[in-house]
Amino acid sequence: MKAKYFLSGLFFAMGALMITSCDSDREDNPILDTSNMTSEFVLNTPAYAEQLTDLATSSNVNFTWSQPNYGMTLATVYAFQLSVDGTFTDAVFDEEGNEITPASYVDLSGSFQTVSGSLSASAINRAIIALENWEEESQVPASMLVYFRCKATLADNSIPAVYSNVVKINVVPSFKVTSSYEEFVYAIGDDSGWATVHPLRSAVEDDIFNGVYTGFAYLNAEFKFRSHEDSWDAPDWGAGSEDGKLEAQAGNLIVPAPGFYKMEMSLVDLTYSLTPINTIGVVGPAQEGGWNDDTDMTYNPETGAWEVEMDLAADELKFRANDDWAINWGGDINDLTQDGPNIAIDAAGKYKIQLYITYEGAHKVVFTKL
Repeated sequence: MKAKYFLSGLFFAMGALMITSCDSDREDNPILDTSNMTSEFVLNTPAYAEQLTDLATSSNVNFTWSQPNYGMTLATVYAFQLSVDGTFTDAVFDEEGNEITPASYVDLSGSFQTVSGSLSASAINRAIIALENWEEESQVPASMLVYFRCKATLADNSIPAVYSNVVKINVVPSFKVTSSYEEFVYAIGDDSGWATVHPLRSAVEDDIFNGVYTGFAYLNAEFKFRSHEDSWDAPDWGAGSEDGKLEAQAGNLIVPAPGFYKMEMSLVDLTYSLTPINTIGVVGPAQEGGWNDDTDMTYNPETGAWEVEMDLAADELKFRANDDWAINWGGDINDLTQDGPNIAIDAAGKYKIQLYITYEGAHKVVFTKL
């Protein structure tokens, strides 16, 4: 029996329609026949496949492929999966949702909307290490075969994904994984009509960006993370199958309540968390409460700053969130840092204080004497 799916809501090219239909099918509601989708979905074997690709020294691994035979031209998103034994078996779970047997493959990050693309050599190497579970460098072979297949999905989630043939290439794996993480990812949401991005900056470990990002912003109702500041070019990340989990090219993330948040996002394990910043206060002997009680500031959405007008003594102060020291800032007023040194106030007087909290390297405070 042929499986048929109504294509309402999908983008397709009318000039290329070749629709399987029957008397009951309406011209304005085309039907997709899935029985032959894989007949032309071919992942091409690269010319370099039998040569050794050194994953430690290569930047990218390039592939080309053809669109599945949908019987029409449809907007398709492609992604890749990698296996070290040529099998692509899904994970097995018990009735309580515990994983009994892990998947025999890894979903590689990134997606494409054309029939060619480049995969990060570092990402491939990390996927191999994850599947092989090597614990020491002596276990790493001089070379090995790895297997790839391409996955095609449509905008309509009710239509099953389609998989290409499997292609193998010969690689030189490395036990030392080099970072391919960028310095920033960006949060974007309906707090600004999906028009303003909020940068999250990666932490640095062993002089490289480690893929664990932190940023601060006012969030309203829904948002996503994306990899580019000025475009939606893949990858972007949305709601995964569990709370706190991310998935590439998935649905919007939901904010618990409108407010200012500390955002933490990891590309290492595709997780995220939101910490509400309910208050930010001025604390220290330069203000009346000393180090025990702080003077609360107010978030101004027009300026994007936490603001207060107050009297200050010629002494020291810092800023902290939620009346606690877990999140606090000090140091250079043009480059405030978490747990930074106390800030000296040279002259007593009344000040307008504007505190801009965004990401490490851009936090700053402006003191204006009134």
